[in-house]
Amino acid sequence: MSPKHTAKDILNRFYAAERVYMSAPPEHRDANALKATLSPDIKLYQSPDLPYPGTYTGIDEFMKWGRDMSNYFDRVDVQTTNVLEDGDIVVILGQLTLRARATGEEWTNPFCQIDKVDREKGLITEIRPFYWDVARLNRAVGKKV
Repeated sequence: MSPKHTAKDILNRFYAAERVYMSAPPEHRDANALKATLSPDIKLYQSPDLPYPGTYTGIDEFMKWGRDMSNYFDRVDVQTTNVLEDGDIVVILGQLTLRARATGEEWTNPFCQIDKVDREKGLITEIRPFYWDVARLNRAVGKKV
């Protein structure tokens, strides 16, 4: 019997919900669609070089990261070019477009992310993104590099 969901469908739901959440002003953010794509014990690993470093475990911590990141950026848009699946492990290759709230600077860079998904439940269980040009990202949000 094959799983109920494909990794690509799970990720497409997540990225669509993330775009809406990140673009909304803080007082109008609705996290329900984003939360519906995540396992209760989601793990998000962010590079120590980013303005929002660390490991975020569980939906509450993931949403804390989401609030922090969306305070820096009003546009977060991942456009996938390739999704490489090996069971529940997924490598996403694509382009990431960010726009800094403080400066309005927008740019697009290559992006890679390694995720784990639960294809039976249709949820993401782990996210590990890799950003291109972290120094530029930090400068755009006013972090000293």
